[in-house]
Amino acid sequence: MKYLLILLLMVQLSANKVDWEFERINYYFENDLFGKTDSAYSDGSRFSLLLYRPDGANEWLNIPFTEGFDSAHFISLSLTQQIFTPTNLMQSTLTEKDRPYAGWLYMEMGLHQSSTQHLDSLSLQVGIVGPASGMEQLQEFVHKATNSTLAQGWDNQLSNELGLQLNYQHKWRFISAPVWGVGSSIIPYVGGEFGNIAIKANAGTIARVGWNVPQDFGSTSIDEGGENGIPVRRKCLVETPSVWSFNFQFSGGGTVVVRDIFLDGNTFTQSHSVEKKLFKAYGAYGFSGRYENFNFEYIRTFHTQQFEQGSRHHNIGSIILSYLFSSL
Repeated sequence: MKYLLILLLMVQLSANKVDWEFERINYYFENDLFGKTDSAYSDGSRFSLLLYRPDGANEWLNIPFTEGFDSAHFISLSLTQQIFTPTNLMQSTLTEKDRPYAGWLYMEMGLHQSSTQHLDSLSLQVGIVGPASGMEQLQEFVHKATNSTLAQGWDNQLSNELGLQLNYQHKWRFISAPVWGVGSSIIPYVGGEFGNIAIKANAGTIARVGWNVPQDFGSTSIDEGGENGIPVRRKCLVETPSVWSFNFQFSGGGTVVVRDIFLDGNTFTQSHSVEKKLFKAYGAYGFSGRYENFNFEYIRTFHTQQFEQGSRHHNIGSIILSYLFSSL
């Protein structure tokens, strides 16, 4: 709760100095209970704020080399927590052939510049891995509240480490003319991450089909595809103004993994690690529905094997609740 208050204070202080306008609020809940497991990437949540930035000429807040086609500027502020655990939660000693226990708590600031066909996003994450993240206590609280199995091996989690990550992503957007009122959009993307938490390069595609498909750059789970619902321009809800919209979504992609602290272990101290896979892929399906300014999304994401001794695949479910400040 204290980290959420810090985030809200940052937003308030920023709003007092610049003329930013609220565009969207998102809350993510992710858990592998949808796949009837409790391991690997076990749980995550995210609270994010997206603000429109009318001071597009403010160069120090713009992404370099993107001025040629960008027409709208946004900034996002978010707080995210994620929990990673091995398969056997009852073992209190180190599970050498399975991934380490780890918690990751971070704040993120992102710059986004969009047009009808392009989106550039550059974000900085600052957080903590290890006992100081508080993820052991959070999981224990949730498992007690839900009468679930208590994990016994948190004494073997990764050590405390400050995390710094710089992430960049570019998206394209292609739309087709509606047929019998049904519209669609294809959103390919490429990106990369660099820091002591991870060094990765990824690429993928999001496809949507439905009624009143939003004029934005789509949604994915927390770790795939970037910030949720960046619009092509300010206060832009749908292609055809309506109080409602509904669409199905399918996505897939791959990632080249040079480093992943949650598999490779701590960067600066000795810790448990596993032999990670250099390449991983994902596929996802879901749906999104909006009524007036309230939006609900469900996404089911399937990941391929991430390390040599791990299960062949793992899946999580994501629920995203949003409020859009845009007017119809």
